[in-house]
Amino acid sequence: MYKQFTGSIILSCVLTLPAFAAYNAPGVSTQAKNAADARKAKDDTPVVLTGHLIKNLGDANYLFRDNSGEVEVEIDNALWREIEVSSDTTVTLKGEVDDDWQGIEIEIDSIEIVA
Repeated sequence: MYKQFTGSIILSCVLTLPAFAAYNAPGVSTQAKNAADARKAKDDTPVVLTGHLIKNLGDANYLFRDNSGEVEVEIDNALWREIEVSSDTTVTLKGEVDDDWQGIEIEIDSIEIVA
């Protein structure tokens, strides 16, 4: 009887341990890395773009261009932090795709000047 009770306790402890395994090998890339990919990406897809802001479209919206094409981005005023950019300045923008009823737009979370 004592052996059965001890065996039951050990078995229940083993079965209640959390699983710590995870898939760590390469998989499908879920990040858009250029304007063309960003225009085709699904909502909330992470985006990292390197290129040029070529036009202010009003409010916080800008036209971004890289070698693959153009896409509209939204950069909140708070992100500029006294950064000065012209159409000749190469920047890296990080954000995510926002696909709403008005179309695809990239909401930018950070902006960096590429030296």
